[in-house]
Amino acid sequence: MTFLGIDLGARRIGIATSDSGSIATPHSVIRNEGNIIDKVAALGAQLGAEVFVVGIARGEQRFKNFADELRQKTCKEVVLWDEALTTVEAAEQLEKSGKSRREAERDIDMIAAAVILQSYLDQQRRQS
Repeated sequence: MTFLGIDLGARRIGIATSDSGSIATPHSVIRNEGNIIDKVAALGAQLGAEVFVVGIARGEQRFKNFADELRQKTCKEVVLWDEALTTVEAAEQLEKSGKSRREAERDIDMIAAAVILQSYLDQQRRQS
């Protein structure tokens, strides 16, 4: 089963994947412009995603709306997952990696998506 993790930002959307259901891998960043639902749905179809995990900030209706629209568009399972502190954790990982500030700014969204997805996958394993 393929999972797609999504870090929905105002300017960029981070994407992460997992084919195994155990390890999340940063994948890409999509600019948040135009019909983003179509872009994410097309990427999900290309990757064979069966579950979309959308990071959600508390109290943010736009994340719920995005998830609802994505669910309608793809007819796939769309899970809302707490994204608290994921950007902080992603920044710490990038700092440890020794990447330049420019590289870090480019990669932080997809790494945050991987943190969101990994958190979800870990919880699913604990519940099994």
